[in-house]
Amino acid sequence: MGNRIFLGVDLGGTNTKFALVQEGGEVLERSSIRTKAMRKPEEVVDDIASEAQRLLAIARKKEREVPALGIGIPGRIDWEEGICYLLPNFPNKWYQVPIRQWLEDRVGLPVGVINDVRAITLAEKRFGAGRDVESMAMVAIGTGVGGGVVLNGELVIGQHGSAGELGHITVEAGGTECGCGNRGCLEAYATGPAMVAAAIRAVVQQNDTLIRDLAEGDLNRVTTKVVSQAIAAGDRIAMEIMQRIGEYIGQAVANVYVTIDPELIVIGGGVSRAGEPLMDSIRKGIKKRLFMVPWESVRLVRAELDMDAGTIGTATWAKERLGKNKIRK
Repeated sequence: MGNRIFLGVDLGGTNTKFALVQEGGEVLERSSIRTKAMRKPEEVVDDIASEAQRLLAIARKKEREVPALGIGIPGRIDWEEGICYLLPNFPNKWYQVPIRQWLEDRVGLPVGVINDVRAITLAEKRFGAGRDVESMAMVAIGTGVGGGVVLNGELVIGQHGSAGELGHITVEAGGTECGCGNRGCLEAYATGPAMVAAAIRAVVQQNDTLIRDLAEGDLNRVTTKVVSQAIAAGDRIAMEIMQRIGEYIGQAVANVYVTIDPELIVIGGGVSRAGEPLMDSIRKGIKKRLFMVPWESVRLVRAELDMDAGTIGTATWAKERLGKNKIRK
């Protein structure tokens, strides 16, 4: 067993997760803090640095070297400079935040900054569902829709760091406005909030649905978990909601296939816990839209690493960036 471990941080709107990760992808120690995203970015970063220092102290007690830190950001970033340009789902948007510099100053380690879902993609490629393929695409469905692309065994970054923004493939021209400013993005139709909104509309419209009973008639209690429970029970309305979401995702996946023809599509994120009903509806969406590639050849699997994927991915990103001399030693 090597002496080196890496610190991975996964910044989220509600919670920020941390892990000390061994070079083979095994998690040695994990923790989580409340993000309290309403505050100034500097205050959030202060808390991240404080928890990082606590974990570094644990690593020292275990006589393990931590040469770098990686952090995943749920927004648009400058990969090389480590600057956050936009966090669309954060209250103050984090415009032009030099998060790498701030963390390096506070923690005293080289810091690699990566988009959060690209980090999950990297983790699934190295240690999860994609470890045996050379090309894959990741679609993570939760509060938003993120993605990532791997070609020739390596994560694709792109000229502006935006390769893999699959949530912003247009699936309805001129459709619902997305947080990015476009209309008709996949993210506007195939997320946890979109699922909940559709379920609430069904209850308000007095549709005969188990969703109402599971939520005990309280619209505030309609959640993705409630909708998933209704799906598992065979509720018609819940199944129709899932079918629409799956078909939109399938449409986006079909676009990915005719662009890069990957060996594998990995579906992750909280909404993916709906399981086979979602996967089946995605397959139907692919079949409806994909003609230039035999749809039967599409390999569609669920992510394997679950809740640790983000921190494993950010720690791995730090390790690989350090190895390529892309972050300061």
